[in-house]
Amino acid sequence: MNTHHHHPQQQVFIPSDELLDHRSVPLLFSRFLDKPTLLACLRVSRSWFAALEPCLWHSFTLLRDHPSPTPPHQPRQDAQRQQNRTGFHPRRFPTLGSLQRNARHIARLRYFGELPLLKALVPHLNQLRYLEVTRYTEEVKQLLQQNTATLHTLILKGDALIPGDTILIDRIWHHLLNLSALRHIELNSAIVSDYEGTKFGLVCHKLASLSLIDSKLLERPKSDDEFLRLRTLVLERSFLPQEDQPPLFELCPALENFAWRSRSGKLSTFKFLIFLNAGRGESLSGLDLSGSQIVDSDLASIIRLLPGLTRFRASNSLFGSEATRVIAEMRQHQIQELVLLQCPGFGPMEAQVVLTTCSRLRMFSAPVVNAEDMAQLRWGCLGLEELDICIVGTRRLRQTTTPRHRGIYSQLAVLINLRVLRLGEVTDMEEGPFLLDMKLHSGLGLLSTLGRLEVFDCEKLKPVMEFFDLQWLVSTWKSLKTLVGSVHPNFEQRDLSNEFLASQLPNLETYLTQAERSLALAGR
Repeated sequence: MNTHHHHPQQQVFIPSDELLDHRSVPLLFSRFLDKPTLLACLRVSRSWFAALEPCLWHSFTLLRDHPSPTPPHQPRQDAQRQQNRTGFHPRRFPTLGSLQRNARHIARLRYFGELPLLKALVPHLNQLRYLEVTRYTEEVKQLLQQNTATLHTLILKGDALIPGDTILIDRIWHHLLNLSALRHIELNSAIVSDYEGTKFGLVCHKLASLSLIDSKLLERPKSDDEFLRLRTLVLERSFLPQEDQPPLFELCPALENFAWRSRSGKLSTFKFLIFLNAGRGESLSGLDLSGSQIVDSDLASIIRLLPGLTRFRASNSLFGSEATRVIAEMRQHQIQELVLLQCPGFGPMEAQVVLTTCSRLRMFSAPVVNAEDMAQLRWGCLGLEELDICIVGTRRLRQTTTPRHRGIYSQLAVLINLRVLRLGEVTDMEEGPFLLDMKLHSGLGLLSTLGRLEVFDCEKLKPVMEFFDLQWLVSTWKSLKTLVGSVHPNFEQRDLSNEFLASQLPNLETYLTQAERSLALAGR
């Protein structure tokens, strides 16, 4: 079995003078397998299933529509199919017996809704490192008490749009104080208060990451040393106390990642610039100001005052030419991640500047890139691993259809390190719709150099790929794990295409839209 593709740097050394129990062999190589390969191994035989079953229970998700556990020995259905099977097929949903056997192996639990099944699991869950729930119930309280030495990450989610579903966090803090391993907290749709006045700060004192999303913070820290260890602070559409008090970021001297996406009013640019001018932002390497109303000149000043900035996100903001110039002149050899989707001030000219100057760029997302620039681009960031671009002006190219497509494909082919490619095209209303042709005769074959590609998103292209185009895809992009976007507009042809892809790349996941993929990921 080929395992080097997943973790080529890892090796297993077995002492030659010790006898190895054959039952431990599957466990040794299971750590090198991804989940689809592991599932395939479970179907080899009942002995392999018994040995590898615990590996599947490291992470477990309970959904509202999760069925009740089936009895351990359910009567067979469709006897003829059972007789014709050639291997062992584990059940899609866990049986009561598998729950009882493997609950102790669960280290990561995600729980959505109110499920009787959780009550059966709770007594056996005492090795949790990650817990994500939608409501703070008695079961969750018991889980916190049982996992005081192991729980590392806690995510509490509610739904602000559902009356009564907002999480009220006041008496929870004394439970969190006992969690010695707790380092990350995310509160979603929560009202954060601390009536006793001190425990909230004591909990925050041991955190490395705090995220408040769609939440209300009613209490401020009582001292300046309660956020000394905080490395990541995320404030997303959350309501904070009065602006005349010191902003939270001023209380975080070791802050490395800061995200501000608030609907309670724009970030106080004046206070933030004072904070940076005082040298307090030297440790900041990741900044997310998506959705902010900070003007382009102030964004440029912020970037100028962050000497260690390597990751910057400002989607749906006023990021424009001045901020681009600062990046190109001062941060061109250090910026690694730049996400600027839906920024009206960031156009094709600014995108070209970034792509030709930022030598260490690994991830780039831009609203538009000019087709003419793309066809003759001198890449400055040949190490790109993730690229999300929409091309505009393909009809303005002087060549006929096939040469202009080949020019774009030949430029993309240079990026041999790409793992994620999201490619789209912006329709020019004056010229009429024109879709980039995703066919071999138009130059698609030039992308054979992208042998590391794992995710290909062509939703915004809506390409028509014939059978031989698909044959090329599965034979060339053997590392492909996710395909987003229809490869054929016809419903029947689309199903046939997906069936062919599934038969050739069994581990490939296909989605019609990016939203569909996001929903699937959220349910895992």
